[in-house]
Amino acid sequence: MDRFLRHPDYAEDQHYSHTILTTHVLHRGANFGAALGALYGGARYGLSAHARKLPLAASMVRASGFGVVVGTGIATVMLLGRMYGRQEIEWQDRSWRLLGNKPQNRIDEWSASGALVGGVLGGVREGLHWRGVIGSAGIGSVVGIVGWAVYSNVKGRGGRVEVAGDSGKANVKS
Repeated sequence: MDRFLRHPDYAEDQHYSHTILTTHVLHRGANFGAALGALYGGARYGLSAHARKLPLAASMVRASGFGVVVGTGIATVMLLGRMYGRQEIEWQDRSWRLLGNKPQNRIDEWSASGALVGGVLGGVREGLHWRGVIGSAGIGSVVGIVGWAVYSNVKGRGGRVEVAGDSGKANVKS
């Protein structure tokens, strides 16, 4: 989100604080619901003969779509419960800290990109209906988060490493 919204110097100057925080929380709720839904769909497929009417992938995608809806609903209720009656500065502070957290912003970008790709791929597949499109987007967002974690871990290994001895001239690239 930091690419689209300005991150001011002070939290009191943060604009769109309700929108920023709500978008973030609902996005995380959808991610969590998609992951749990896919796990549930896979487990149900393995444990129930009735669930094997569909292929494993379709079962996981459809369950993930339901999980996205439920996870987003639960995140909505939790956000309303947590922030009910809070002052505007509390909304601004939380959204200001979110925009200032670079790793969180990169996770959001990768997750949203994965959701877009997954949603498009789910939309071109016939027979999955709304749960398939939403489930594909949800799985895509989870894959985006995993992709970011792998990318950041691999990228982090290319840093500078200290070699034993004189630390002033012993920096080498690994």
